[in-house]
Amino acid sequence: MTTAQLKQARERWARWKDTVYNNTAVNHYESPANKHARIERARKDYAFFVEYYFPHYTTNPDTGEQTACAPFHIKAANEVKKNRNLKAGKKWHRGAAKSTHFDIFIPMWLKCQEVRDINVMVLVGKSEENAITLLSDIQAELQYNQRYAADFGPQYSAGSWEAGKFVTADGCAFFARGRGQSPRGLRHRSKRPDYFIIDDWDDDELCKNERRVRQLTEWVKEALFGCLDGGRGRFIMIGNLISKNSVLKNFCDTEGVSVSQVKVWDSKGRVSWSAKWTADEIRAMEQFM
Repeated sequence: MTTAQLKQARERWARWKDTVYNNTAVNHYESPANKHARIERARKDYAFFVEYYFPHYTTNPDTGEQTACAPFHIKAANEVKKNRNLKAGKKWHRGAAKSTHFDIFIPMWLKCQEVRDINVMVLVGKSEENAITLLSDIQAELQYNQRYAADFGPQYSAGSWEAGKFVTADGCAFFARGRGQSPRGLRHRSKRPDYFIIDDWDDDELCKNERRVRQLTEWVKEALFGCLDGGRGRFIMIGNLISKNSVLKNFCDTEGVSVSQVKVWDSKGRVSWSAKWTADEIRAMEQFM
């Protein structure tokens, strides 16, 4: 990352951490019973978890309207939570909040369970710069989200997204790596990675190069997957399927991978995320594109 890029990333981080903090005010006068009930519900009800702890993502600052989780978000989160040893490919359309849910909401949901269900998360982006920028978003939540800290205790301990690694107070580690970057050293103390998220790798340039796509597919299945403890853990690739010659396509075609495909229109001709878009908005986008 160049000096100019780092400066820009730091400025973005400073603005975003303030947004997180300012939008997650806590009611210090609520009863212990109400707090306990909310925590118990949040650990079970993913949609409620997202709605309460992340209003800066789900609430329109101009209108106050809230964009609820789509059914496919809830289904995916429950699948990840239920299966500790999961290999999954998510072929979701643009604008489906793939990164937001798999890079931030879902790992934080796993982390707040009564018995913590995540130890070492590795976020693998298109480049190292892309990965650490994505990592900065979950660090902002764990460090500055007042509601999450009030219910589940102070989170941040040491490290920084800028260096590609940070650790929480309870010993959970978060790493960032770029596409093809050496995965060596991906462990924290005695814990090996147990949550890999491979985020939106494919682009037009890569997909034109069959040899490069094949090499990266092999790297995912061998070097990256080998960082898990004997294959134990959640290993997930997300992206928009832009070509039949792509790493996402190859990954999803692999035996044993649970595949989910979400298009803007569902199988019944309805908008798949109706809480965010109307049918007229989708048709207008389609007409323009």
